[in-house]
Amino acid sequence: MGYNTRRATLKIFDEFHQRTSAYALNPVEFSVLSLIGHNANVSPSQLCTELSLLPPNLTKILQKLSNKHLIQRYRPDSDKRAIYLKLSDTGKQKLEQLEVVVSKLERDMASKLTDKQLELLMELLQRIYS
Repeated sequence: MGYNTRRATLKIFDEFHQRTSAYALNPVEFSVLSLIGHNANVSPSQLCTELSLLPPNLTKILQKLSNKHLIQRYRPDSDKRAIYLKLSDTGKQKLEQLEVVVSKLERDMASKLTDKQLELLMELLQRIYS
C-alpha cells in the first residue's frame, strides 16, 4: 500500500510542478494557501494540525507566502493575543487561478478511473488518515 500510494503521489506531484511552475509554489504551499482561502479566521496552529506540519516548517511557508504578498496576518478585535491568517487580494486571485489548474490536473490524473472508482478511492484514503 505504501509503495503504491507513494508512486501515485510522486506522479501527481511531478505533474503539479509542471503545470504550476509559473506560480512557484509546491503542493504543501498550495495546500496552506487553499486552507487559508477557504477557512475564515484560521490560525497557524489550526493549519499545523490540519496538515500535520511542525510549527517551524509552517512558519517558513507562511513567510514565503507573505513575501509573495499572498497572505496577511491580523489580530481580531475580539482577542488581541490571537493571530489569524487571510488571503490578500493578490492571494485570492492566485488561488482562484491555481484551483482551476489543480482541478484539471486532478481530473486528468484520475482519467483512468470511473466517477464511482474515484469516489471510492477518496473514501478509502480518508479512512486511512482520519
